[in-house]
Order: sequence, then structure tokens, then C-alpha cells
Amino acid sequence: MSYEMYEPVIGLEVHVQLQTDSKIFSPDVPTFGATPNSHVDPVSLGHPGTLPVLNETVVEYALRLGLATNCSIAPRSVFARKHYFYPDLPKGYQISQYDTPICYDGYVEVFPEEDAGDEQEPAGSASKRVGLTRIHMEEDAGKSIHQEHGPTRLDFNRCGVPLLEMVTEPDLRTPHEAHLFLRRLRQLVRYLDISDGNMEEGSLRCDANVSVRPRGREQFGTRTELKNMNSMSHVEQALDYEITRQIAVLETGESVEQQTLLWDPNAGTTRPMRSKEEAHDYRYMPDPDLVEVEVDDEMIEDVRADLPELPRARRQRFIDDVGLPPYDARVLTEDRAVADYFETALDQLYKRTKGGDTDAQAKLVSNLVMTEVMRVLNERTIPIDELPVGPERLAQLAFLRVQEKVSSNGAQDVFEIMLDETDKSAGKIADERDLIQVTDPDAVAPVVDAVIDDHPDQVKTYLDGKEGLLGFFIGQVMERFDGSPDPELVREMLREKLEARGDAVEESE
Repeated sequence: MSYEMYEPVIGLEVHVQLQTDSKIFSPDVPTFGATPNSHVDPVSLGHPGTLPVLNETVVEYALRLGLATNCSIAPRSVFARKHYFYPDLPKGYQISQYDTPICYDGYVEVFPEEDAGDEQEPAGSASKRVGLTRIHMEEDAGKSIHQEHGPTRLDFNRCGVPLLEMVTEPDLRTPHEAHLFLRRLRQLVRYLDISDGNMEEGSLRCDANVSVRPRGREQFGTRTELKNMNSMSHVEQALDYEITRQIAVLETGESVEQQTLLWDPNAGTTRPMRSKEEAHDYRYMPDPDLVEVEVDDEMIEDVRADLPELPRARRQRFIDDVGLPPYDARVLTEDRAVADYFETALDQLYKRTKGGDTDAQAKLVSNLVMTEVMRVLNERTIPIDELPVGPERLAQLAFLRVQEKVSSNGAQDVFEIMLDETDKSAGKIADERDLIQVTDPDAVAPVVDAVIDDHPDQVKTYLDGKEGLLGFFIGQVMERFDGSPDPELVREMLREKLEARGDAVEESE
């Protein structure tokens, strides 16, 4: 919506749950969806006499995210105890970082024009830079399971699961910008292979601080914090609702109260949770059981060298070097695994063609991935590594198209069969199912002549100007043909022979 006289100011606090083999301070294995309280250990439960030991992988993942988001890296950072009472926090404090986070002063760029979904989007769209105040490491708390008619139960499986908390500057101005930022962040953590970024499962969680101010004023308004937003759409809806609510409060001459609000997606409204805590409420203190985290230049450069090609750079390479349209490049690079699949299939096709129109070949493979491959992934709700047709087999199918041995429709039929007959090549399937195109004009001509001879009334109507009947003639040829003639060859031959028939009629008159 348009906020006209008021400007929203939005900052986000995002928790990224890391995919590690063990928890942040103990060897227990974090597992989503496991039986409640089946993955707990004395350290994460805070049993007396236990001591935390930092998981080095968490530090590496923090550096990956920090470098990918243009952050400065602190050579020394400190863990702190964040004290508060809540039933799902067994120690009475959470181990986090406060004064000295491991990463700070970074930014993420979002591209509103390119993310609008326009197929003709420009490659050099203007970006919006969203500043990052900090990224710090911390442990997750447990989970309260509220029952509608019964007691609240506690599941401590999540205690000690490693998190990276990212805090943005208040640089976002609309709910849609917040949505775009989260999409970019989710894409980034998946490319970095540090998290699956699944908001519905809680591996990417977002709280938002939001205020409004009259346009042109520099001073921020009183902010509220929004919680319980479990999807990208919930974030956008909750922010839109809260901004509208705050504007309505100010319009009546009242003041916005600083508080924490829970988003209720069913009602489409927020409800108060508690007064907004300030930092001093948590009584932060350095954790005496953990030493400082020291990161030297060698470690930073080792992590930097192992970073994958990031989404924006890969998209631009697909446009500049591979020759894809911007829309195709955006769709294919949205998911790293899909982009890897596309590149492997294209490389395999290049090995077979050994030249030719490489841009056309790239577009051909892109079309197969964006239509056939993605359709099956969506229908079966599977990741691409579980697709029965690997990139090498897709390249076989693409090569048949380059050779014009199968039509576009024939390629779809071959792909469907390849999903089930995984031990057969695309060429063998096309041959066994009579899907190989007939491209010999001498073989097609007799059937075309017979169709024209058998339909004199339709021929006359066509010659009188109803050219849409060409599709009828093509269909008749396809039905009569023993095999799969090249549709373009049939189309051109029909046009030529029908025009010749018309010329003959004119001469006879």
C-alpha cells in the first residue's frame, strides 16, 4: 500500500540455523522433526559441572556469511551470557555475543526491479543497499509446544543448536523491501551451504523492528518489535498491518507504545506479547567458561578461497558469457543446485556438439530445465539431486533436439519416459517409441500429396483465404504418417504444395 504522508522505517533481526554435524557447544546431533527431547545432552541442558566447547565449524560458517555480505571480521570476539527467564531456556541464560561480534559493518544488495519477475528485466537494475550492523554466533533455545486444550510442553532438542544472528540497519522502507532482503539472504545461505533457510521449519527466523515518521523528518518514531512471522508472506503482511496501525494511532494524536507484538496469521492482526526489553534487561556478562575467538588473516583467506560463486555474479556470468536472457539467468541461479545441474548439462551438450550456435544450445538446455525439470521437481516436491534424469541424460535429450532428431513435443515425451526407464539413453527411448523425426522430404511428400488430394473442399477454403486451415492439414499428415515427421518440414511442404495447387487453378481459369 501507499503510506503517503508517513515513511516506514524497518530493521530486521534474522536468525539462521546452521547445518552442522553437532551443536555449537556439545557433540549432540541437531535433528529437525525428531521425537521431543531425544537429542539433548548435559551441556545444552546446563547440568552442573558441564563445560561448553566451541564447534569450529560454526566459526567457519560465520566467516562464510560475513565475507559474502561484505562484513569486516573481528580478529577477536567474545561470547557473553544473555540472562532471561523462560521455560525453554534451562540454564537461565543463552550463550551469545554482545560487545564484540565476529562480523560487523556489512551490507546486502537487493534489486527490486529484477525481482519483480519481468521477463524483459534489465541486467543492470538499480540496487538498494541494506546495511548490516553485525552478525554474531549464539545457541538456540528450546521450544514451547502450546496445546489448545492442555498444558504447554517443552522440547529441548533445539537447545544448543548453532545460530547466526544478523542485525540490519534500519534501512528498509517498505514491507516488500523486507521480503526481498529475506529472499536474498535465504538464497545466500543456501549457496554458502550453511543452512537450508527454511522458514516453515524454523531454520530461518525473522523479527522486525518497525516505526513510522512523517516524511522529511530525520528522527525515528517509537518502534515496536514483530515476532511469530513464519514465512516470507507473513513478514510482508505483518509489517504492512503494523505500519498501517501505527499511522492510525498517530493520526488520532496518540503515541505509539514501545512493545513486542505477535503476528496472528489466521486473524491477520498483531497482539501484544510484552514490553520491549532493552539490552540492560538481559544483564549481559562475558561467559567465563569460553575463551576469546581468535581469527587470523590466514583463516579468513582460506575461507574466502573456498567461497562458491555467489548468486549475483553467477547470474551475470550466465548473461554475459553463457548468452542466456536475463529472465532465464535469474530463474536458473535462484537455486544453486539447479544452476549446477544446468551448467553440467550444458557442458555435456557442448562436448557432443563440438561447436555450433552455443547461445542457442544454452537456451535449449535452459528451456528444458525451466519447463520439464522444474515441473517434475514441483510436482514431486523433491530436490534436484533426486530427479531420475541427471544432467548427463538431459544433455542426451538436448543433443537430439540440436540434431533435429526429435521435435519439441517429442522431447517432452522422451523426458517423461526417461523418468521411469532410467537405464535407457534418450536416443534409445526415442528410437524404440518411434519418436525420431523423419526429415527426408522424399519420405514426407507422398503423404502430403495424399492429404491434399483427399480434402478438396478444405483446399478450396484454404485457397480462398482461410489460412488457419493449415493446422488441419498438418494434423492430417501427422495422423497418417508412420513415424514422426519434422513438423516444420511438413508445414513448409504443405504451404508450397497448396500454393502450387492454387497457382494451377488460376492458370486453368
